[in-house]
Amino acid sequence: MDYYLKGLTLLIFLQLLAPVQVSADQGKELFDKQCASCHTLGGGDSGGPDLKGVTAKRPHEWLETVIMEPNKLTVAKDPVQVELVKKYGYEMPNLGIGHDDALKIIVYLAGASGAGAASGSLPAGEEMATAATPQLIAQGKALFTGEQPFAKGGAPCLSCHPFRHPEMQGGNLAADLTGLYERMGEQGVRGVLKSLKFPIMKKIYADRPLTDEEITALAAFTKDAAARKESPGSPVYPAAGAGLFVCLIIGLTLYKRRIR
Repeated sequence: MDYYLKGLTLLIFLQLLAPVQVSADQGKELFDKQCASCHTLGGGDSGGPDLKGVTAKRPHEWLETVIMEPNKLTVAKDPVQVELVKKYGYEMPNLGIGHDDALKIIVYLAGASGAGAASGSLPAGEEMATAATPQLIAQGKALFTGEQPFAKGGAPCLSCHPFRHPEMQGGNLAADLTGLYERMGEQGVRGVLKSLKFPIMKKIYADRPLTDEEITALAAFTKDAAARKESPGSPVYPAAGAGLFVCLIIGLTLYKRRIR
């Protein structure tokens, strides 16, 4: 009789566990598809925060909302959301994830938080590094400005985004990308370019994803731009501004001689 009860108890336990396991497996698939381009599990911050242990840090209701409708947290001026937007420079896009799928992702996050980095992410402390050769930087700049079109026909970055760089002037329809590399590092830049899931970009690039080569070139360009900005020898003013300043000095000198 005892063996029968033990066997029945084990069977009931396995039946209860099975749906959770299926949900976790499905959650991993959803995470890899929707989240892994910007988030890691133990691989450090990227395009968004590292999500290892997030289920222990944030209430379940908050996690559901940020996965399903992150804009609601922004509208409500949720303090955590405000800090995240301030840190990363943008609000997490609404990916159209429903309630059931959000639960599957949360189950996966809870179970995987102690299991190392998620698939496709780098181990903690290991940063992807591209050798930013002059050729690669030039290619990235050409893609960014539209001088070289993207292979699948997507719009160039500079058509919508401001980017402070010599001989460049971007649009004002979207976020300023000047400090993108400094905020996110290479892994984060690659993640954002890989996903392109922000509202406007999602529509423009829906059938026009960037190639791995294009992503590498753009990452190299933003990396070089960041290095130039931080260089001690970088001029504070562009050459045109310096020339105008010199002209003004000469003009004032001639004027003073004339009135003497």
